[in-house]
Amino acid sequence: MSKTNKIKQKTTGFDILHRVVTAIACLAIYPVFYFADLVHILITHKEISDLLDKLNNEGNLHATEESISLSELSQWIDMFSSFTNSEFDFQKSILQNELYRPLVVAAVFIIIALVLGLVILGFAIFSNKIKVIIGLSGAGFLSTIAAYIAFGFFANPLVAGETTLSQILNMDGIIASAIIGFLGEVASFTLDGAFWGLMFIMLGICAWSVSVFLVNKSDEKEKAMKEAARKNR
Repeated sequence: MSKTNKIKQKTTGFDILHRVVTAIACLAIYPVFYFADLVHILITHKEISDLLDKLNNEGNLHATEESISLSELSQWIDMFSSFTNSEFDFQKSILQNELYRPLVVAAVFIIIALVLGLVILGFAIFSNKIKVIIGLSGAGFLSTIAAYIAFGFFANPLVAGETTLSQILNMDGIIASAIIGFLGEVASFTLDGAFWGLMFIMLGICAWSVSVFLVNKSDEKEKAMKEAARKNR
């Protein structure tokens, strides 16, 4: 009766390096995502520009360019609330306005990627399961891709003029719509550094883990060949 002995894989210095680098990358996700700019918006003021052109005989297109980080989001929500009316409930408006649904879906996928970052951090600290880290980081990267696609379903109609700012802000009425239309139109609305940082960190962790996995497999194969050659002598 033959007996097969399983050789326990030893943790090498390269494995420890992999875990340290992976843990640092995971930790970097959260300050980057919180403090870096999350979205970038460019609003052109065509009506105001036309008025100023007639007054000053100039031909310049006036625009407002803003980048918003997650750390500044509450300030922007308060600003929108004060701009519309004192009873404006931003969170309630998001839940009731179907135009926000793609944005909510994008937020859910981003949250999934952020949670996966914490799970990866746990595996990097407490285990040496590279395959699991590859799978989780790959899932995190795919979640950011899904978030990007969902965000496009919200931003693209806004930039194309199919959705107006008055609809986004739930400002009904001819006067409110006229005021918003006079103030400007959204020329560009894109995801910014915080999102791209999350995406590329997830992709980097996945690529880094795959490279370490392949190196380990190559080393195991080489050791197995040397062991077989030694036994055949």
